[in-house]
Amino acid sequence: MTRSFGLYNPGTNLRMIQDAYKIMDYIERLESIEHDEGSSLERRQAAAKEKSYQVKDLEDLKSYMRNSKHDFTKLVYYKYIEGYSLEEVAQVLGHSYSNVAKIHASFTEYMKQPKEEPILNPIQNFNEYLEQLRELINPKYETCCVHCGSTTTIPHEQARKIFANESRRERVKTGR
Repeated sequence: MTRSFGLYNPGTNLRMIQDAYKIMDYIERLESIEHDEGSSLERRQAAAKEKSYQVKDLEDLKSYMRNSKHDFTKLVYYKYIEGYSLEEVAQVLGHSYSNVAKIHASFTEYMKQPKEEPILNPIQNFNEYLEQLRELINPKYETCCVHCGSTTTIPHEQARKIFANESRRERVKTGR
């Protein structure tokens, strides 16, 4: 049974390919520094350490692409990162060669003239969401004046100090 699949986030997939190639190029430059006998020992050690971080980043990106739930991302991974032929990609993904070739052709066209993908906002009232997020990060505390009854907002840091002092007093009172 042949499943169908289509172009999925071509801009994101193109950026992942570009990022992978940049990392690979950087790793090559670091390896040349690492093996350059003319470089200082510190420089070679720093290059080796940075290379290990870059190799980990590259492996993480490859793993993400390889294990994606979207067959299009897997197509991009096997074709552009692993260097598979379209026939091999079709076989790995379990799709027909013609379907894979058609999707690849669409992606090739996209790469000639990339378009900015719109950012979809799944949150209906984004400003309200941001305000709730700010409140969670930096909550406001209100207190009422015992003399005049007016309400005052206390900054988070100040409220924390007040609560700490009150807790300390309470522990002293109860002898804990």
